[in-house]
Amino acid sequence: MLRTGLIVVGAYLAAAIFAPPPFHRLPFQGNPGQGFDLARRVTSAPDGLVKMTYAARDGICGDGKSFIADASTAGRGYDVWFSEGMFSTTSSMSDFESRCTRGPVRLLLVVRDHRVVDVQPFVGPSSAATERAGTELGTVPVTDVSRYLLDLAAAGREDVARTAILAASIADSVRIAGRLADIARNKSLGSSVRESALKWVGRVGAREGDRDAMRVARTIAEDRQDQVDVRERAIRVIGEYDGDFAYLRSLYPRLDEPTLRERVVRVVGENGSKAELEWIRTIALDRNERTSVRERAVRVLGESSDSRSLRELYEKLDDPSLRERVIRSVAEIGDSESRRWLRGIVERSSESAALRERAIRSLAEQGDEAYLRSVYPKLDDEGLRERIIKSVTESGGSETTTWLKGIVRDPKENSGLRERAVRSLAESGVPTADLVALYDSVSDRAVRDRLVNILAERGDRAARDKLRSIATDDPDEDLRRRATRKLAEK
Repeated sequence: MLRTGLIVVGAYLAAAIFAPPPFHRLPFQGNPGQGFDLARRVTSAPDGLVKMTYAARDGICGDGKSFIADASTAGRGYDVWFSEGMFSTTSSMSDFESRCTRGPVRLLLVVRDHRVVDVQPFVGPSSAATERAGTELGTVPVTDVSRYLLDLAAAGREDVARTAILAASIADSVRIAGRLADIARNKSLGSSVRESALKWVGRVGAREGDRDAMRVARTIAEDRQDQVDVRERAIRVIGEYDGDFAYLRSLYPRLDEPTLRERVVRVVGENGSKAELEWIRTIALDRNERTSVRERAVRVLGESSDSRSLRELYEKLDDPSLRERVIRSVAEIGDSESRRWLRGIVERSSESAALRERAIRSLAEQGDEAYLRSVYPKLDDEGLRERIIKSVTESGGSETTTWLKGIVRDPKENSGLRERAVRSLAESGVPTADLVALYDSVSDRAVRDRLVNILAERGDRAARDKLRSIATDDPDEDLRRRATRKLAEK
């Protein structure tokens, strides 16, 4: 399993790397046993890096320069944070284990004009990344540094909040879920800061067993006066860390925003149980629900790869756009039963042309060109025939070229479709000699006119020679004039 997200790392840190300030050690102020004003010591430092170390909790390791990993979450995967800003959860640490060393947190803060503008934690051995010159504060108590980092996050500076929360969360023996919940519910803060706090309160609250803190996600999700994006994040946190899908189903009818309802459908669908999927199915069939939410329900059902259930759903849906979504989802499953059903839609004369065309597209995307060529003469809808010509042409190959030439030469075929086949042949890059041979083998005026235009577009020697022949020898006066004009334009 792999999930990715961003942790903001400012450009200020890079500036500090290339222009390191002189080394400064601030005099110790206060009694560590009674706590000291870490914030004042940081902001009183000169511009540049401020450095400190503190104890990391059990399960935290890193390589001291590029990543931090949390092995304590191995039951649901390892959380890995990368210094360039990426985050992932992976089921295996095989790629990192040999380099992942336990050790203290080495925290670097970038200060500009007495303000912290970037936060960068490292864990593990000392490295070039952590040994850059700066103001050294030494080892600081975990309670002081975690409180300070959460104060930074709560200050609302979105560019530092995410990494500040990360740095606080890896400190040893501190309980921070309650404080994270306070940040998450603080409506005066930016939405990204609150979303970061919500993500962490789920993770940290579960680790600390702080159910009260974790309930903040429900409070926010239910608050109609709160921002939609923060409420959506709360729903995701409930699904990932709370896992109370019965609660989410009960929340659904109380949500006023379609995007929130869609998010509930997605989160519940990720559970994948039979009961949850049946609930989602009722949403897809609910004619009183918004189409966007019903479409999301169909998408989620499609992710279950239950082709039979989707095919049964199709017959009960009233909205063409939802039926089209079912066709797409069934096509993505791609098994033999799905393909057979899609062929049935193509040949179902009672179905709308738009849905039959969608089925044609889907079959072409699956590489079922042989069937499409075989069903072409059976269709009485010119638009569907044209769609088959376009879709089959995209596959290329000698069989397709031969088939298209047969359409062009068929005097019983509709002129418009013969012309479409000519254009498709030209677009597929057939030799000019083939186009010349087609001109000589057909008598249809529209097809010949199209070939004149295409030969003019080709402009090679064989094309110009044929245009000269048409201009002087063709029995059709209009075609002679057209060929003459095309030659003059060159």
